[in-house]
Amino acid sequence: MQVPSDDEFVDAFGVALETEGDPWIRLARIEDVLLSFDEHAASVRVRWFDGDEPVVDLYREGASRLRVWSGAGESHVGVEFGDGEIHVRIHPTVRISSRHH
Repeated sequence: MQVPSDDEFVDAFGVALETEGDPWIRLARIEDVLLSFDEHAASVRVRWFDGDEPVVDLYREGASRLRVWSGAGESHVGVEFGDGEIHVRIHPTVRISSRHH
């Protein structure tokens, strides 16, 4: 799975990647969204919280590419899979979509 560099996360969201538990699992806490991924297992998990309560919890394996970008007052995470994608707009408000081919 292709993943952005640590610098790309800082540029897009102003946060550095962290590790928690297993050192090969990386995560980014971006306001109310917790993004974690395992580059070697090609898995991604997106959790959106309202306070301490999870509102959305998506987990998928088989990711081919993870992208992050920002511009025009918005910031985004995109995850590509062979059969679809997950897209998360984090700023200005959270919007999550999942598409399957």
